[in-house]
Amino acid sequence: MNPIQRIFLILSVFILCLPTYGQQFTKIKGKVLDAATKQPMPFVSIAFLGANIGTSTDFNGNFEIETQWATSKIVASFVGYKVDTAFVQKGKSQVINFSLKETSINMQEVTIVAEKTKYKNKDNPAVDLIKAVIDKKSKNRKESYDFYQFDQYEKIEIDLNNITEEFLNQGWLKKNFQIVLDNIDTSEINGKPFLPIFLRETASKMYYRKNPQDEKEYQLGVKQTGFEGYVDDDGLSFIMEKLYQDIDIYDNSIFLLAHEFTSPISPLATTIYKFFIIDTTVVNGKSCVNLAFTPRNKADFAFTGNLYILNDSSYNISKVSLSVPKQININFVKDLSFEQEFGQINDSTWLVSKDKLIIDYNFTQKGRGFFGKKEVSYSNYKLNNPQPDSIYTPIENVIKVENIKQQVDTFWNTVRPDSLTANEQNVYIMIDSIQNIKAYKRFMDIAFLLITGWHDLGKIEIGPLNSIYSFNKVEGDRIRAGFRTTPDFIENMMFDTYLAYGFGDKKFKYFGGYTYSFNKNYLTNPQHKITASYQHDTYFPGQDLQFINDDNMFLSFKRGRTDRMLFIDSYKLDYIKELKGGLSFNFIYENKIQSPLGSLYFMSSDTSTKRFYNNVKTDNFSLNFRFAPNEKYYQGKNFRVPIITKHPIFQIRYTQGIKGIINGDYNFTKLNANIFKRFYMAIAGYSDVELEGGKIFSKVPLPLLNLPQANQSFFLQELSYNLMNFTEFVTDEYVSLKVTHSFNGLLFNRIPLFKKLKLREVASIKMLYGQLTNMNNPEKQKDLFAFPLGKNNEIVTYPFKAGVPYIEASLGIANIFKILRIDLLQRVTYLDNNDISSLFGVKGLAIRAKAKLDF
Repeated sequence: MNPIQRIFLILSVFILCLPTYGQQFTKIKGKVLDAATKQPMPFVSIAFLGANIGTSTDFNGNFEIETQWATSKIVASFVGYKVDTAFVQKGKSQVINFSLKETSINMQEVTIVAEKTKYKNKDNPAVDLIKAVIDKKSKNRKESYDFYQFDQYEKIEIDLNNITEEFLNQGWLKKNFQIVLDNIDTSEINGKPFLPIFLRETASKMYYRKNPQDEKEYQLGVKQTGFEGYVDDDGLSFIMEKLYQDIDIYDNSIFLLAHEFTSPISPLATTIYKFFIIDTTVVNGKSCVNLAFTPRNKADFAFTGNLYILNDSSYNISKVSLSVPKQININFVKDLSFEQEFGQINDSTWLVSKDKLIIDYNFTQKGRGFFGKKEVSYSNYKLNNPQPDSIYTPIENVIKVENIKQQVDTFWNTVRPDSLTANEQNVYIMIDSIQNIKAYKRFMDIAFLLITGWHDLGKIEIGPLNSIYSFNKVEGDRIRAGFRTTPDFIENMMFDTYLAYGFGDKKFKYFGGYTYSFNKNYLTNPQHKITASYQHDTYFPGQDLQFINDDNMFLSFKRGRTDRMLFIDSYKLDYIKELKGGLSFNFIYENKIQSPLGSLYFMSSDTSTKRFYNNVKTDNFSLNFRFAPNEKYYQGKNFRVPIITKHPIFQIRYTQGIKGIINGDYNFTKLNANIFKRFYMAIAGYSDVELEGGKIFSKVPLPLLNLPQANQSFFLQELSYNLMNFTEFVTDEYVSLKVTHSFNGLLFNRIPLFKKLKLREVASIKMLYGQLTNMNNPEKQKDLFAFPLGKNNEIVTYPFKAGVPYIEASLGIANIFKILRIDLLQRVTYLDNNDISSLFGVKGLAIRAKAKLDF
C-alpha cells in the first residue's frame, strides 16, 4: 500500500465510521440552449440560489449536479444573456432545461460569444489568441530573468465535510466533542459544512538563478497541527506537497494529484483543448480577454476553465481559473477549483501574486469525504538581483533554518498576507484539544493497527498484524509475535524483535535487532545509523521482498511445488550514511549459515560419491552506493518508504566473501547494478523502467548463485517474475529489463462502462537473460552442488539456453474499487520446463514494493 493510499485509508475509515443520517440527495440533469438559435451553450454557469454550489455546461450545453445541500431554486447565467431561474424539488432526481435570451444591452467590450457552429482550429480567433500567448510565454514567465527572488507564504488545511444537521445533534458528539461543534464552517467551493482537522503554515524565501540553473527554498517557519503521534511531520508534509503541488500555468505539463495534465498554454494545447473567446472584462484594473477552454475528450488529463489575457500586445496572463471534468479518471475527487492571479511588477512583467487550490475528496456516493485547501501568496519580488553563491551552495533544494517550528506569534503576524479568520485562529486550539480526547485516540489507534499492522503502546509497538499467522508446506501452521521500540523509549535507538513457531517442523524462529542513530532521532532524514541483528528463520530462495514480510499471511497461498526452503542463521552489522542530495552508501558485514529444508538438498554433483552437505557458511562484506536525486520519503512512525518521482535512481552493490574470518568456507566476488526511472507521457500515462545486471566472478555453490526474484503466490508482486518458480533458473551473470506502463484510463475512458467505473489499464513486460559459466556449472565442476531434482527425479532447475531470455508479459485492470488490480499474465518462453504449474495466470491485489501515488 502506498503512502497516499495509507493516509486516505485512515481518513476513509474514520469517515465511514461516522453514522449516516437521512439528508437526501438532489440530482439535476439538463441542457442550456440559446432561445433564438436553439443551439447548445457551453460554459453557462449553473448554481443553486443562495448556496455556493454549482457547475457549468459542457461543450454540448449539458450539465449535471448532485448535492445534499440543494436549495429550492437553480439559476443559469451567461455573459450577454438574461439570468433564468427554475424551481427545484429537493431530495429527488429531475431534468431541468434552460433557454436563455440575449440581453438588449450593447456591450462594446464583447468580442465574440462561443461558436455555435462545428468547432475547428482554422480561422478561429480563439485559437489565434492562444497561439500568440504560447509564442510569448517564454518571455512572460519569471524564468526569463537571470535571477529572481520573492517571499512565499503557504497555508494548507484539511477538513472533514460530511457535517449534516442530524449529525451535529447527536448526544454522544456533544458529550465528547463539544469543541468540535464550535468550529463547524462552510466551504466556499460548494457550500458544504466542514470541520478542520489539519492546518499547516509555511513561510519561505525563494531564490532562482538561470546559469547554472538552480532554485532554492529557505523555509523560515513552519506551524502545523493535526495527526500528531500517528504520522511523521516530514512524511505528512511531503504528502501534502504531492497532493497540492505548485501549479505553474506556463509549464507545458502540470503535475497534480500524481497525474500529468497538459497545460492550456502548452505547444500541444490546440490539439488537446477547444478554445472560445467569451468576452472582455477588467481584472486588476486592466482590460483582459476572457478565453475559455475545455478538453476535446473530457476523460483526458486536461483542465476546463478560463484564461484572462491582457488585451494588448504583451499577451500576459492576468488570471487563471481551472477545474477538472467530472469524467476524468481520478479517484475520490468530487470537485476541484484552482485560481491564480498575477500582479504587475514593472511595465512588461506580470508575475503570480496568489493562488488558491481547493479539492473536495469523496469516499462514498453519500458525500462523505474531506476538503483540502491550499492558499499561497507571493510578494516582495526582486528581479535580476544576484545573490551570493552561498545561497545556492546547499545540495538540497529545501533548506530549513534552525528552530523552524519555534517561531513566535509576532513572526507569523508579519509574514501572513491576511490575518487568520476567527475559525482559523481556533483551529490550532481545537485540533490540539481533540487529540487529547480518549474517543479520538481510541479510534486512531484502531485505524492505524488495521492499516499499518502495528499497535502503539507508547514506548513500544506490537505486530505486525499480517504476520501473526501464516503457513507453508515445510513449517505447517506458523504463528509470530513481535515488538519494536519507538522514539518515546530512546530517541536515537531502536530495538526490534520477534518470535515465531512452526507447528509442522516444531521449531522456533526468532530475530533480534538493535539500531543506534548518530542523529538525535533515528527517524531523522538523511539517516546516519548502524544496526546489529541476528536472525534464525526460514525463507524461500528467490523470494526477495521489499517493505513486505516474507511470512505475510496473504503470501501463504502459493501455486505449484513450494517445499524447497532454506533455514538461515545470520549475524549482520549494517552501517548506513545518507548525504544531502540523494547520495547514500552503506557497509554491511554478514556471517550466514544456510541449511536446506523440505525437499531441497545440498549434494555433490559427483554421482560416484553422492556426498550430502548440511549447510553453506559464508563471511562477506558488501558496499552499496545509491544515488536518488531529490528523493522523498513517506516517513511513518517507525519506518519509511521511498516515493517514486520523475527522477532516476542508481544503485550499485559490491560483495566480497572472505574465507575463514569466522567460519566462512568461500572466497567470492559479486557485482550488481540497477537503474530505475519513471517516464511521464502526459495523457498517455507513465512507464516505470528498471534495468539491472550482475556478475559473480568466483566459483560458488548453489545458494550463492544469482536466483531470480520469483513469485509463486497468487498475489501480484510488481518487481518479481510472477510465473517463475523459486530456484527455476540459476545464473552467475545476468541482465534484466522490466517495463510497466500505466495508461491511466487512456483506452478504458472511451468505453462507457469502464469509464463509469474509472478502471485503468496496465501492461508490463519482464525479460531476464543470463548464463551459467563453466566455472559454476555442476556438470563441469564435480565439487559443486548438483541442482535439485523434482519428486520424480526430473530437472526443475535450469541454466539459460544460449540467446533465449525468460519473458513474461501481462495486461491488467487497475483501480478496481479504487484500490485493487488484477493482471492476466502470460509466460512467453521456456514453456517446456518441468514443474511449471501454468503458462498463464491471473493475479490480483498488487502488493507494491515501491510506493506509488495512485489517484
